[in-house]
Amino acid sequence: MGPSPAATISVKKKMTEETLLKDLTQHSHVQVPFPIPCTQIKEAVQSFLRFVELPDEIKNHIDTKIATRHRRGDIGLKQRSPEDGPYRDSKEFFHFHPLVFQQYAAFINAHPEVQDFLMKAQPLWEATYKVVHQIISSLEEQFPGITAKVFDTDEPHVMIRFLRYHWASSGKYLAKPHFDSGSFTLAIAESCPGLRMGRGPDDLELIHHQEGHALFFFSSNFKKILNTDMFSAGWHDVIQLDDTQIGKPFARWAVVAFIDGIDVEALSRSETHKWCLADLA
Repeated sequence: MGPSPAATISVKKKMTEETLLKDLTQHSHVQVPFPIPCTQIKEAVQSFLRFVELPDEIKNHIDTKIATRHRRGDIGLKQRSPEDGPYRDSKEFFHFHPLVFQQYAAFINAHPEVQDFLMKAQPLWEATYKVVHQIISSLEEQFPGITAKVFDTDEPHVMIRFLRYHWASSGKYLAKPHFDSGSFTLAIAESCPGLRMGRGPDDLELIHHQEGHALFFFSSNFKKILNTDMFSAGWHDVIQLDDTQIGKPFARWAVVAFIDGIDVEALSRSETHKWCLADLA
C-alpha cells in the first residue's frame, strides 16, 4: 500500500504554499519530488559502505563541526551502540557537508576511496539544498523570515547522513522511537521498509517511499524557526521487517538530511525521546 494522495506532492503539481500547508497540517509528513535518480543514490550508498570498511585511521580522520550548539552539527563518521545509553541504537553513520572539501582537501586527494564517496555524496547534498530551499521559501509568505533563518549564512546547516543499522530481531527496533533533533528532516532513501511515523506513539504508520520522492517532515526544533502550533513534529522509529538480513554485515541502510536554523541550540535527548523509555519498558 503506497502513500495517500494527500500526503504526496506530485512531480506535475506545483509546490505551492497552500499545498504544503494543507498536507503538513493533515499529515506528519509529505512526500516531495527529489531529482537524483535511485541508481545514483545507490551508487553513493555503495561507496559509503566501502568507505566504512576502510582502516580506522582513514575512515575516522574527518572530524569537524558545522554547528557547535547542535549534536547534528558533527561532520564525519560516528558509531552508536545501545551500551552507550538508553537512547542509543546500533548503527554507524557519516555526516556529509561540502565543508569537508575545504578543510580536508589534501587528505581527500590522497585517498581515492574517500574521494569517491565524498564526490558521490556531493550531488545529493546539492539536490537536498535546492529541494529544502524550495519548500521553506514556499512558506515565506505565511511565515516571513523563515528562509533567512536557515539559509542566510555562508555554511547552511544542511547535513546528509549516510547510515547503516546493525541487525536486530525481526520486528524489533533498529531506531528507537524519537523526534529528530533538528528543525526539518528530508528522508531521501532507504534499503527496505521499516520507517514508521506519526504525531506520537499511538498513530505510527509504516511509510512506503514513493519512487522519485523524498519524505519531508518537521523535527523537534521547528518552532525555533516557525512560531506556530499549526504543525506537529514527526515522531518515528525504524523496525526490522526482513529476517533474511540475519547474519548479514548490516540490516539496513538509509540516507537522511537534517536541516536546522542558524545558531540554533538542540533540545535534550530527554525531550526528543520523551516517549521512548516508556514505550520500551
